[in-house]
Amino acid sequence: MHPIQWRDAVLLSLQAFRHGHGTRMIARQPFIAEELPVIVSATGSTGRTPHQTLSRVLQELRDEGLVDFLGNGNYFLQDTAIDIDEEDFTDEAIELAIRAQRLILRDVETATTAVLARRRRGQDRLRHLSLEQYSRTCAVCDISELPLLIASHILPWAEAPNFRGRLDNVICLCRFHDVLFERGYWSLTDDFALVTRPNTQGRPIRLLLDNLEPFKRPTAFAPALEFIRVHRQRFGFA
Repeated sequence: MHPIQWRDAVLLSLQAFRHGHGTRMIARQPFIAEELPVIVSATGSTGRTPHQTLSRVLQELRDEGLVDFLGNGNYFLQDTAIDIDEEDFTDEAIELAIRAQRLILRDVETATTAVLARRRRGQDRLRHLSLEQYSRTCAVCDISELPLLIASHILPWAEAPNFRGRLDNVICLCRFHDVLFERGYWSLTDDFALVTRPNTQGRPIRLLLDNLEPFKRPTAFAPALEFIRVHRQRFGFA
């Protein structure tokens, strides 16, 4: 058997540890005890500092977005999409998965109570990060009361399951402007200018549309243009 590169050996050992222990959250010391001898053997390493080499390679995998460092010397393996149903992740791990655009949120009706609780936590963390990147204020008005703010999906939850956990598919909106967005009373251009449905009847709706503020861009994960274009096309905006 020919030696393999340290990077590949470490990644394979992380994956083996995950499957063996049934978790993506990998404790450093048990991982080193179980897998470092395997890594050293697989790489044919003869150096005296395998621990230092391992730390360097883990940092490189972190830079690649395949591993994240959690508190207390733990790692979070993100080599594939993160299914919230598969295990009970910490809030920190869920947020890392969301920021990496890798979180999967399902809605299988046969889910257990434990799985439903995990999904709620995933949705809660998505809302938390959405509000955070819009400075806890509606993107198109000045409402900042938390009970009135939601993470509004551009592509609907039911129609686009692959994009439910993506921050570039949610906008922090108040409940009033969320309903109007969902029903196509307003949308965004490619440069995030607001467009509204002309000749809208009904004084309350007209007041809400007339008092829209310029779109407040988030600190990160701006709405994806591909999603905005689908929204505009669906509701007949040029």
